[in-house]
Amino acid sequence: MSFYQFDSESVSDPDNSNYTPTATSENVTADVLENHDLSSGVPSHDFTVIIRSISSGYVITLLDGQVVLAPPGGQGSIHWKCVETEGWIGFRNPISNRFLCHDWSGRLKCSAEQHNGWRHFTITPMPNGGYIMQMLHWWTLRPIVINAEEGLQKIGRNGNKLSEGIIWEFIKVG
Repeated sequence: MSFYQFDSESVSDPDNSNYTPTATSENVTADVLENHDLSSGVPSHDFTVIIRSISSGYVITLLDGQVVLAPPGGQGSIHWKCVETEGWIGFRNPISNRFLCHDWSGRLKCSAEQHNGWRHFTITPMPNGGYIMQMLHWWTLRPIVINAEEGLQKIGRNGNKLSEGIIWEFIKVG
């Protein structure tokens, strides 16, 4: 499969200790995600992607130090650099230089400095298109699901079955 490619830059606040950008390239991102026919594929090592929920159109966003599903074109950082280690996929935010991982309750966060353990993802293709992302919880793969909290669409590796997982597409940023 091929990826749709586009160029977009983020602006960051160098004094922000939460490793959170203050804004994204709103017009470019919103235009590309809303007005184009996008193709999706499994990301590979060194690709930078936007990870979008097919059902909602929202994207995984690092916003005010939290990993949430948010509409494209808002504030926050939506780019994720794919890293492959020993067959496992990981996603590093280029603004914070940290990896997606999960906390003790399974909620996704972006604080890991290395790609190992709780930073590992698998990506499973779905028969009708898109992909389910899963993470290890001890010896069990758990799909990424929505965990609403305080009005935010937070996400975590708390699903019990593949069918509970969010179906994603990966949009390559060129």
